[in-house]
Amino acid sequence: MSETGFVLLNYLLFGLLAETLAGFQSSLWLHIFGYFPSPYVWIAVLNYWVLYRSIYESLIMSYIVALVMATMTGAPLESVVCINLIVWGVLYLLRNRILWSGPNSYMLAAGISALVIPIASFLLSYFVDRHPSTEFYFYDWILRALLTSAFALPLFYLFGFVDRLTRREPPKDTESEVV
Repeated sequence: MSETGFVLLNYLLFGLLAETLAGFQSSLWLHIFGYFPSPYVWIAVLNYWVLYRSIYESLIMSYIVALVMATMTGAPLESVVCINLIVWGVLYLLRNRILWSGPNSYMLAAGISALVIPIASFLLSYFVDRHPSTEFYFYDWILRALLTSAFALPLFYLFGFVDRLTRREPPKDTESEVV
């Protein structure tokens, strides 16, 4: 397979992973755990691309993840795209200033993303919607961030495995024999 084929395969696999993880959050979690707050497992794909890819590749994946999420939520596509771009911007600003390489940093980035999503959604609703959202669930917010960070660790190694499978340069810390 050519280099272009491996790059397209990488995009396809990460897009399918984003869809699978979003499906897990939006439907399977509800059937198993009821109304207990679900982690934002789909954001792990965007986090990985922001931290370990170029700015253009991560921006493309941000739009792909937004398209995937728009099919699994009641929010309009514009809101999902804006929220993803806000998360992308926050992580991109923190990428070279605070975050470092490795699974610990990846888990921290996942937690930060999970904290940013509800705030961005609330503010976007307040400034754009005719009838803004007025409810903010503090404990759900904290639990989602903690659960998202916990789910990020195995996903970090899974994403490194996908990178090795498609001949991309994975982060150095994914080279353990965990997967």
